[in-house]
Amino acid sequence: MEVPPELKIVFESFDRNARVTRALLDTLTMEDLNHSDGVGGFSVGQHLADIVEFRPGWLSRVSPEHAAKVPNVIDDSSPTWLGVKSIAELQAAFDAGDAAVKEAVLAAVNEGRGFEGVYETHPAHFIQHCIVHDSHHRGQILALLRQAGRPEDVRRKLEDETWAMWRE
Repeated sequence: MEVPPELKIVFESFDRNARVTRALLDTLTMEDLNHSDGVGGFSVGQHLADIVEFRPGWLSRVSPEHAAKVPNVIDDSSPTWLGVKSIAELQAAFDAGDAAVKEAVLAAVNEGRGFEGVYETHPAHFIQHCIVHDSHHRGQILALLRQAGRPEDVRRKLEDETWAMWRE
């Protein structure tokens, strides 16, 4: 389905946002998911769980048929809230969630409607909300990784790579 001009830049931004998340995930191990601040804040895994669940969580309100396309990787009994066996499995859930969000937004725009109850002025606001939400949690994750002793050169490399994606 053709993407209307009004969505092209928003979709491109969402794709860049996904690349930033992928770059972060590419630096993580399953052990990294347990890093926390030690004073009750989210762990790395809990931040990632909150990000990945945001897509199907909101989709279930605005477009349940699209939410059904996203695998559930949340496990409330896990200390990290994630029920994944690998970072690759988590990445696949992010990919499926992003695709479902884009499909839902495109369908709503093509039908000339907003999402009832939320994002009513324009469904693309859902994508913008995802980007802001993801950015907040990724910042928290990077702070936790610094506190956990992630070397400065590794942190700086990731920062340089991810900022560059926004300036292409």
